Amino acid sequence: MSINFWPSLQFIAYARIAQGILYTFDLEVLKRRFLLGGLYYTQCMERIEKMVSVVLLPVYPRTVSCLSVERTKFVGVKYLPLPNEIQKKLVGVVMALAMEIKTWFDCHKYIVRDDNLDLRNKVNWFSFGIIDRLQTARIFIQDENLNIRERFHLACTYYFEDYVQMLWRNMSRADRFYARRRLPRSRGLELWLRTLHRKIPLNWEEISRNEMRHFFRSNTLGMRRYFRNLRGAEMRYQCIHFALDSGNVHHFDLYLCLRLINTGELNAMFTRLQTTEFWELFQCFLQWPFQTIFLDIVNDFQRYINEDLFHALVTLILKYKLPMEWQEYPYVNLFQCFWNLLSTKFEDYVINDKELYVLVEYVLNSSNDFDITEYLNLINE
Repeated sequence: MSINFWPSLQFIAYARIAQGILYTFDLEVLKRRFLLGGLYYTQCMERIEKMVSVVLLPVYPRTVSCLSVERTKFVGVKYLPLPNEIQKKLVGVVMALAMEIKTWFDCHKYIVRDDNLDLRNKVNWFSFGIIDRLQTARIFIQDENLNIRERFHLACTYYFEDYVQMLWRNMSRADRFYARRRLPRSRGLELWLRTLHRKIPLNWEEISRNEMRHFFRSNTLGMRRYFRNLRGAEMRYQCIHFALDSGNVHHFDLYLCLRLINTGELNAMFTRLQTTEFWELFQCFLQWPFQTIFLDIVNDFQRYINEDLFHALVTLILKYKLPMEWQEYPYVNLFQCFWNLLSTKFEDYVINDKELYVLVEYVLNSSNDFDITEYLNLINE
């Protein structure tokens, strides 16, 4: 795939400020209770909004009397609150990062089971507000205070071969028995246990030749690590197919794997995907911070968009993205561009859904005066 994601300095600044605000919360509570609704959610929102409202932006004088390599002490610097539009977006970015924490926990709660995971010091972030799952896994694996069974399970899940072998050597007979009998079964774990018994490394030629579908079931967490080792287009197709079909592939992992596939192979792969799998692919690029390349993805792969998929994406944006209390991205503008790109082909299909088309018309006609309250009333009518 030729589309690149290059986060702007503005994106990085949003993410850094949002992470600072997020880390004022108890992440061990947040990982379980975020988005559950009720009083806790309301208190979180109010606290985030209050913290964002007191963020101040320094405004420096525009005039410069002379050039100097020495540090300049500005006179008359003013500090102003962020504009309302930026405040709203920053609240949305904080919520997006909080969702990233919760999603990470939901994917790992049956691997690392301690109540207190010390997420504040162990979770590793990319500068643009996405958890680096590989580095985070490595940090947990290296923590000798963590149960060795969990460290071994994590190393197998993320295909850290050196750690798998090292931990296996250091495990007691009871720990090894537990790994063989009690760890959640997946084909990946079975292959690890077989190679450890034989004292040989994983054989990717053999895996690519013999495993196919079975290897990828319950195996999406490690795909960013093992994808490069897959041999042949069919094996790579099966990996992407099962990742999309599972519905729980992390959007950044998916993006990095797609980037490794050349255009010809990717087009051949996409001719085999079902509409539901395309929906999963496109919705991954409607998650922070990939909204900036969503339209590029749509433009490059619009030949694979049919009426059902177009209707589903319109529904996703208008009924699930726009009505959110927090907006980490200007979805009104995004939708208008998306509609203009494809509506000549599919508008009649959406018109038949009268309830949805009312929302379409409202968004298209309110580029400068979009009113979220009025929009929510339309949805609830």
